[in-house]
Amino acid sequence: MQPIKILNVKKTVSKIKYIGDGKICIIDENNTVRIYDVTTFKLTDGFKIKLPKNNPQESSVDVSNNGKYIAIAVRGKHKTTVWSLKEKKLLYTLGWHKGDVLSVNFDREEKYLLTGGEDGRAYIWSMVTGKMVSSLPPHADYITSVAFSKNGLWCATGSYDKSITITNVSSMDLSYRKKVHKGAVTFLRFLGRQRMVSGDKTGEIVVWNYAKGKVEKRLIPMIDRILDIAFNSDESFMFAVCNTNKKVSLYSMEDYELISDEFIKILEVPSRIEYIPELDYLVVGTFDGGVYFYDLFEDEKKLKEFIDNNEYEKAYGLINQNPFLKRTKTYEALEEKWNKLLVLAQKKFEKGETDIAKQILSPFLKIPSKRSLVQSLFNDFSEFEKFKKAVLSQKYPLAYSLVTQYPYLKNTIYYKKMEDDWKKVFNEAKKLILTKGRDDEVRELLKPFRGVTQKTPFIQSLFNERQLYLILAQKFQKKEFKDFFSLINRYPFLTESDEYKKVVKYGESLKQKAYELLKQGEYKKVLNIVEILKQFPMFYEEAEDLENKAKILLTFYRLLAAKDLHAIEKYVIEYPFLEDVEDYQKIEREWREKLEKAEVYASNGDVNKILDELSDYMKISDKRIKIGQIVRSAYLQQIISLLIKAMKGENVKEYFEKAVRNYIKLFGFDMEISDLIEKAKRLKMDIDFSDVEEGDLTKWHLYKLPEKIWEDIG
Repeated sequence: MQPIKILNVKKTVSKIKYIGDGKICIIDENNTVRIYDVTTFKLTDGFKIKLPKNNPQESSVDVSNNGKYIAIAVRGKHKTTVWSLKEKKLLYTLGWHKGDVLSVNFDREEKYLLTGGEDGRAYIWSMVTGKMVSSLPPHADYITSVAFSKNGLWCATGSYDKSITITNVSSMDLSYRKKVHKGAVTFLRFLGRQRMVSGDKTGEIVVWNYAKGKVEKRLIPMIDRILDIAFNSDESFMFAVCNTNKKVSLYSMEDYELISDEFIKILEVPSRIEYIPELDYLVVGTFDGGVYFYDLFEDEKKLKEFIDNNEYEKAYGLINQNPFLKRTKTYEALEEKWNKLLVLAQKKFEKGETDIAKQILSPFLKIPSKRSLVQSLFNDFSEFEKFKKAVLSQKYPLAYSLVTQYPYLKNTIYYKKMEDDWKKVFNEAKKLILTKGRDDEVRELLKPFRGVTQKTPFIQSLFNERQLYLILAQKFQKKEFKDFFSLINRYPFLTESDEYKKVVKYGESLKQKAYELLKQGEYKKVLNIVEILKQFPMFYEEAEDLENKAKILLTFYRLLAAKDLHAIEKYVIEYPFLEDVEDYQKIEREWREKLEKAEVYASNGDVNKILDELSDYMKISDKRIKIGQIVRSAYLQQIISLLIKAMKGENVKEYFEKAVRNYIKLFGFDMEISDLIEKAKRLKMDIDFSDVEEGDLTKWHLYKLPEKIWEDIG
């Protein structure tokens, strides 16, 4: 595949982000920000941020979803800067880390930033206040990758210690730590349907169910450190690049197979990739500063030319190189043409025009995916004349025997004629056999089919179980499917009967109706259909799945009607697919709106307003840790204000000691309070806290909280 455009920013590309409205943001290792129009490829805006070089091998640069913010970790300073892309100015400088920040990631709504660093710490920052609002479980080694889920309810941190921590940030009360990688985790990316992809330093790629903390699949690995991955619009394909490899790999996210390890070959080593959904462009940035734009459907014109010129080998070869072409109408036209030629060739064989038939399909012998089909067709029709004569002379045992050996003969008009004759004869026989004394007449009627292996069980059952077909039809009419399939189990040959085919078709229609009703929220009707559908062995598992989902959703809406938020939160954790239900998302939006207001109060150290704002959620145990982190953040701001006064020469030692003791009593001895104690020591406030009573973030709500952290706790 050739690029439709190549740009050169001269320095290594550290970040590519499509920010909507036809604009793409590219940031290089020198922190130069460039905005390009993706239709004209013209530079439309940009500016240079005066910071030390970022490291393109890390994920230390990010651009928010719609281009509102840029985050760049500052090497050697243990800080992260947040910039307004539109106003080209610094908004916040974020601290708390004790080592360099190695990975940053914005949530999709551009409200929060997640940072992870050399100190093994990870923090969530409010983009409204620029303050830290939550800390995540720390790692024993560097945190090398961080990411938010698409719905913002979860986040993940990956570490040099090869482990991944997945945390529910909506409540902060659920967290999994898993160690499944062979090397340092270098990349994390969330998808829909509760999935996440992680990559490591050795090139290993793992797909997760993040809500359950379970590995779904290990993909075929790449040859080196995973640097970046991207997905197409419906997340059916994944693109991946790794260190030292001048290629883009393509994976199917439907069957988790590697489609091609050289989907795109480049003359430079890729550093970053991005997918532009509106245009189906893949953008690849490189360590040499190249930015390559690929139109994944550009080859469609070439495909059409090959089809028009009957160059089928080239057409299918192009599709193998670019599987995205299978999503085009041109590919549909190619397959339609193939099917028509297949039918035409069979008709020519039937007319005895063998050479013409072979000439029609001979181009497809060069196509691996079609070759075996064409060869089988040629082989099967070598016996066509013998088969035709057998049918016309009613030598059905020979005819059916030939069909068994040469399956393509089933597609002929002569096979259809033979089957029509059988159905007509057998249906007449089913009526006659129920009349006493007409057995000889039935035998004579069925005589041409005597000796046909496929029909023998039908004929035998007709005489031995005279009522069988009548009973089968009655079971269908009465909707007694359990008994119907019991008969099928006793007489397996009945799967070829008209009655069986009608029942299966009816079951398919029931299943389709159940899925439609589930989407419409008609859960009780779904359960009614499922009771019938469970009698169909081939649909039993799907029926059980439909039943479970309908019951879960019924319970969810009962809890919603009762406004039992505590029970709802527990239920959603148990059944994560409920996260995608619109009514639950509405609950989450209301919670987040309250949370955002509380975070503003926390930035000002106003504990009372936080508690007032979030009072309705205090009875939800799953939310208390999150609320506790907001309260903790407010008290940290109060303690920081004391240190600021100390820096100005004020004597606040007594207040500081009481504040720290109270803080530890409420929340325990954490890394943040440890940092502030160290700062106090540098200000000559050397206080011994070894005898302090240590609390727990899960129990903070049991105390009567003071307005100021240095006041008495109730």
